[in-house]
Amino acid sequence: MNDIQELNEPYKRPQRPKFLLILVILSSINIFSSLVAALIAVLGTNPDLEMIKEAKLEFAKMHEQLENAGASDFLYIVDQMESVTLSMFNHFQTYNSVQLIFLLFGLIGVILMSLRKKAGFHFYIIYSIGLVLMPYFFNPMSQIPTILTIVGVIYGAIWVFLYSRNLHWFNQ
Repeated sequence: MNDIQELNEPYKRPQRPKFLLILVILSSINIFSSLVAALIAVLGTNPDLEMIKEAKLEFAKMHEQLENAGASDFLYIVDQMESVTLSMFNHFQTYNSVQLIFLLFGLIGVILMSLRKKAGFHFYIIYSIGLVLMPYFFNPMSQIPTILTIVGVIYGAIWVFLYSRNLHWFNQ
């Protein structure tokens, strides 16, 4: 009797987990704002000499502040960040184009996951790894601060882990 009742009842699709909805909203805001900034940068012009000069001045100020604070052990990080920033300025259009591609992967991933597609989770992983590896496309490995990579890996891993908590809800 119970089996007959189950067959007569309309199929109820499992509801989207509220936690997934929160993740999708937060990720969408983050990715969309980054996407707009990257698109503006791709469509805009390269940084001018004044902007590069200002960036160098800011790094010089950070360098001086660390020296005055007695934290000279961390000066190499500022030097590496300056090198990464100047390299980004030198490859401005290409850098932002590659970033735009990875951001699109992230946005597609979020959209697919909100539609119950497991492929979205894989797109999101590519997005997370791509953003961590992107500085390595434009800089020698020795010029990239290790802390930048570590923070990027941890940040991406946390988001991937949070999304993985909802894998049971996705269709194959």
